[in-house]
Amino acid sequence: MQPLSILCRSLRDIDTYTTGFPLGTNQGQANIFRAVKRILPGPYTFILPATKELPKQCIKHGSSTRYAKRRQVGVRMPDDPICQAILQNLEEPLICTSVKYLAEDEWILDPVTIADIYEPLGLDFIVDGGARIADPSTVVDMTGSYPTIIRQGKGAKLDW
Repeated sequence: MQPLSILCRSLRDIDTYTTGFPLGTNQGQANIFRAVKRILPGPYTFILPATKELPKQCIKHGSSTRYAKRRQVGVRMPDDPICQAILQNLEEPLICTSVKYLAEDEWILDPVTIADIYEPLGLDFIVDGGARIADPSTVVDMTGSYPTIIRQGKGAKLDW
């Protein structure tokens, strides 16, 4: 199953579509929510358990009648002004992914190239914000006992 992330406009949206961030305990467990609140919006993707509020297009994966259900989802609150402007005008999150060439392990940064390659495959539209810098987000898995960095990206490594 391919990884899936959603772009959220607020912490409230993250709480709607996931079980949220660990709040910590009096027994010394860190308050992850407090740390996350200081760094968002920013260059992080957090993998969290999904709730039933996540739209069914995000939960079910596959084209057969037997769907694989997602039990977790990546969430982002980007600090990019174009993404923020789009999200502020929507009532639901956007599904997002990084865009690679079909046959290569290389990122596509030019919106015209993305449109040329993916329009024949069903891409409806693209927002042209110009060529982008390929700085992937830091991906942090929050589904285990402790936060685990899956991919170190633009976001600084934090001491949870």
